[in-house]
Amino acid sequence: MIGIRGLVSAVVAIGLILSAGAAAAQDPGEAEIEALITATESDAGTMTLARRQVASGDLTGAATTLERSLLLRPGPESDHVRLYYASVLCRLGDPRRGAYQIANVHDTDAPEWAEARQACGGEAMSTPAPRGDGVSGLFSIGTTYDSDAYGATTIQFEAAGLPAVSEDGVSLVAAGMIDARFSSRESGHGYAGASLRGTYFLSGPEIDYLIGTVRAGYAVHLGGGTRELQFGGLARQSYLKGDSFLTELGAQVAYTFPSEGRGRWTVQAEAVDQDYGAASRDGGRFDLALIYRGTPSRDRAWMAGAAFEVKGAGEDYLGYRGLRMFAATEAVVSRDGVYVGASGVVRFTDFNDTLSGFDRHETRTHLRAVVGMPLARDGWFAEAAITYSGRWNNEASIFRDFNSTGAELRLVYRFGE
Repeated sequence: MIGIRGLVSAVVAIGLILSAGAAAAQDPGEAEIEALITATESDAGTMTLARRQVASGDLTGAATTLERSLLLRPGPESDHVRLYYASVLCRLGDPRRGAYQIANVHDTDAPEWAEARQACGGEAMSTPAPRGDGVSGLFSIGTTYDSDAYGATTIQFEAAGLPAVSEDGVSLVAAGMIDARFSSRESGHGYAGASLRGTYFLSGPEIDYLIGTVRAGYAVHLGGGTRELQFGGLARQSYLKGDSFLTELGAQVAYTFPSEGRGRWTVQAEAVDQDYGAASRDGGRFDLALIYRGTPSRDRAWMAGAAFEVKGAGEDYLGYRGLRMFAATEAVVSRDGVYVGASGVVRFTDFNDTLSGFDRHETRTHLRAVVGMPLARDGWFAEAAITYSGRWNNEASIFRDFNSTGAELRLVYRFGE
């Protein structure tokens, strides 16, 4: 059976031979075709031949050599070849394709970066890859332990002489998310996504819950692909102890643009109508977030952001204004793919005052540190994590504070980019 290398070699060779009648004076002969096929069997041979072609002024030939090599070996181990291909494309007057190649490079230490920057300019360094259609996602299942699972899922009144109810718990947790791109063009692409998270208590408080979200829309590419404007609709549904708890319907708008280096800023606005099944809590909610995502290398990524939200309600004292800050990071720490990560969120909520002047403030936090180990099958990982959750109320509040530590063990499957 013919392998992919043999098939690509045959296609390239046949194409060159069939074009001989159209430009015989410029096309290579059989010996040069064989030399091209032999040289591009390795990245080192590719770079040697391509640099020789550039030195002799044959930029088109060098581009053909580099492109064939990347068809055979498109992975991150060939980032130096991809960078040199980008610089050749830019010198040929095709900076858009050069920027596409640059955006697919993850190795920030490759020496070919200098040539790419000189040939393509600084603007191309932050141009995202206009990826085509595709699907990516993550699924996980496992068990968690929380030292005070009851406090994490309920709000208790502060009453003198009455001790707080505290109960640890072990639960089965499952989560999944999937994102898809479709109808991809230079002008934009459609998108759709869904996520689901559920918790079923094996011991402790029987406060099972399930949260699902779906979204879909269109993303417009601006500035030659350096910026993106997304707009679409979303729906969320939450169940508590098997009964519908909250339904949200609304829209999202997001604008993403590059920063210096390998980072991206996103400004995102979300407006939804909330239906709790109780008129006193029903109302609209608006959320505005600023998020930065950085990828210093192909083995490291991080994000941080802040958001402001406002909620209205049938009973005014159930409405609020809130501010939250969040961050996450993940890094591969060994050649066999072991990774570590951390995430955290802090949320401050200022509830509307009552007619009696009652002023309630609440602060919540959730922290998580994780280590993941790849399993024998591609895309499968075992994760272990420790967590901390807390909720604190101001002195004027009538509710109890809460603290809980926990541990997780999960089986995780990742696919796509």
